Amino acid sequence: MPPTPPPGTAFSSGPHGRSLVATQDFTPGSLIATFSSPTLALPDGPSMRTTCNYCLRVGSNEGFSPVSLKACTGCKAAVYCGPTCQRAHWKSIHKAECKMFARVRETTGKDWHVAPFLLPTPARALAQVLLTNDKGIRDPFDGSDPLESNLEGFKADEQVWGDFELQAMAAMTYSGVSMNEDGLRVAMRFLCQIQTNAFNRLDADTGMSGIFLDPALARVNHSCVPNAFIGFDKRTATLRAERPIKEGEEITISYIANDKPRSIRREGLRLYYFECDCPRCVDDLDVYQVAQTSPVISLNSFSLQPDLTKFREPAIDKSGISMNQIEIIYKVVYDQTKSEQDTSIEAARTRWKLCKPLVEAKMWAVEPLPTTILLLATNWQTNYKWAVYALPLACFLATQCDPIKLVAPFMPWRIKGVMIITKLLAFTGELTSSGELAKRCTHEGIVGALAMADQVTMCQALLHIVVHQGSIGAAEDWDVLKEAKMMLKDLESLPGRVDESKMVQAWARDPEDPQAKAFFESEVLKPVNTLASFAPEILEDVLVQGQGSVVRR
Repeated sequence: MPPTPPPGTAFSSGPHGRSLVATQDFTPGSLIATFSSPTLALPDGPSMRTTCNYCLRVGSNEGFSPVSLKACTGCKAAVYCGPTCQRAHWKSIHKAECKMFARVRETTGKDWHVAPFLLPTPARALAQVLLTNDKGIRDPFDGSDPLESNLEGFKADEQVWGDFELQAMAAMTYSGVSMNEDGLRVAMRFLCQIQTNAFNRLDADTGMSGIFLDPALARVNHSCVPNAFIGFDKRTATLRAERPIKEGEEITISYIANDKPRSIRREGLRLYYFECDCPRCVDDLDVYQVAQTSPVISLNSFSLQPDLTKFREPAIDKSGISMNQIEIIYKVVYDQTKSEQDTSIEAARTRWKLCKPLVEAKMWAVEPLPTTILLLATNWQTNYKWAVYALPLACFLATQCDPIKLVAPFMPWRIKGVMIITKLLAFTGELTSSGELAKRCTHEGIVGALAMADQVTMCQALLHIVVHQGSIGAAEDWDVLKEAKMMLKDLESLPGRVDESKMVQAWARDPEDPQAKAFFESEVLKPVNTLASFAPEILEDVLVQGQGSVVRR
């Protein structure tokens, strides 16, 4: 049966090929569609033993209660969070896959998930397709209206095609499909369809990984200035409006990180075999220019960046730097460091030095500068010595970088940034109350700002932001949202804080109420901005001076 469009949408065809269009208006944050019966949904190879292989619940990170995972007694490879998921997976695919894993062990003496026999995730996905579709003869991706495969484009790329062939042959061997020319041709087409239409579920913060393929969701086309976004929660994908969407408008998402320079975005889209013609690409706009024209700027009145002039009239100076220079900086940064995720201090120093023109222009939201700060902040958060210094960096990212890159305050990444500040404030609050902060932190500005601040009030207000925006842009059972609700309940039950709690709640109900707004600006926004103001000098001191006067004084 061909896929059917979700309610409120329709399938269409246009200049970008097959598409999904709205048949009604959608407001920012509203749910467009939920996809909970995917054709394929599986964790990646390295996460196969830490993720339930059916519901995709991460075993090591589920709120406050880590999920216990048990391996299949037959193959010992797939793991599950409970018997319900194990039975469902057995019925849908694992009855056949379990035998395949056993063949891997018999052939190699190693399990499927153990290197060097760890196959790429698309290969396991292809094996599942072959196992459940009459030895690969029938098209599982709807034979009457097959998914786009970009077959000719992949064939033209000798290196990619050769890699695909190896993956297809491995999947055929272990799934028991006869290795002949016709079978390989069909398997290769399936693999191309998987590569073209599956979504990456990767979320490093939660440990979520793997691929998700739903034929209806695959109809949604790409734009570097999208009007919608996808969220994943276990075995479900949700499509939500990022901007206002009018009836008849095409629904678009970004297939890639759309805040990178244009040449990098084009390289990220290379294996989709199209060239994006969105305004960001056609006019080579930077993130500030895109933010200036966003229709959701006003929603930031309830956020950590309620000053809307920061969006419309950013205090930046682009006179000394061009988009071409920014592209060169980006490429050189990642040529000279090991990877985009390298958190070493050496990599941070290299990036900071190369990003100096962006620093001088105060273009803090332009990559690779935000990632440079983020990786350092992430590294410091888990370091006993440096955790306190991560707080100003987190405040800086949440006020100067994230709002420009993602104008809608309900976007999950922005919500996570606020949650990080909350947790760091909880940590520093304990140090402040015990008198240990001055011993742990030699930066007088940080110590003084936190000594003057009511960190409990700050946490309570930030948690209201997380709960409010998370309820708009994410599912109710999103781990971050659930944790925020629990923390907020605990804070609001603390004795001796009736007046402060009432003021925070009054602001949360009406952020434009003059008295509540003044309270928020004084007790929350002012200390957050003060802490954020220390970030540039700390970064300069650590990355240029090598832990000089700022962190020692």
